[in-house]
Amino acid sequence: MCGRYYLSPRDLVEYAPKGLYPEEALDGGTDVCPGMEAPALVNDSSASEARRMRWGFARSEGGLVINARVETMRERPMFRALARDRRCALPAARYYEWRKSDRQKFDISLPERFWLAGLWRVGDDGPEFVVLTQPPVDAITPIHNRMPLLLPDRDALGRWFSGEIPLYDGSAALNIHAVGPEQLSMRF
Repeated sequence: MCGRYYLSPRDLVEYAPKGLYPEEALDGGTDVCPGMEAPALVNDSSASEARRMRWGFARSEGGLVINARVETMRERPMFRALARDRRCALPAARYYEWRKSDRQKFDISLPERFWLAGLWRVGDDGPEFVVLTQPPVDAITPIHNRMPLLLPDRDALGRWFSGEIPLYDGSAALNIHAVGPEQLSMRF
């Protein structure tokens, strides 16, 4: 599950529509949480463009759907058509995960900028997206049983937009850091 990620100042300058974040975010970056608006790249007419979208598909019974499993996205009615025609990518510098056993927070990143794979639609309040998840690579298994589908470079981004599903295989080393006082005792 992916429930929060971070946009660096570089991501904000390059991708975020003007006025989406306060001026101070341009210096320090910002966390993106479900229900917030964030920049999302969509493949529109052979070129990628950044659009402003809200994280989460609103449900009729209330609440938000924030993630979708990549393994079942082509079968689930909510995602089937979107998996073909409405793919997006979310620029990120890191994402956060909480270990279920003790609620320890982890900061997870790649050496370079990456994108989270997503699906988008136009809801009642405008464009909205979900983040796709996949089974975890070995380094994430002690932390969580799911991880976002990471697009580690422009090649993977291009393959995602062309209709492939380039599952993240762990070949680009993940940087994993515990956040908080417990970090001194965590080793990977």
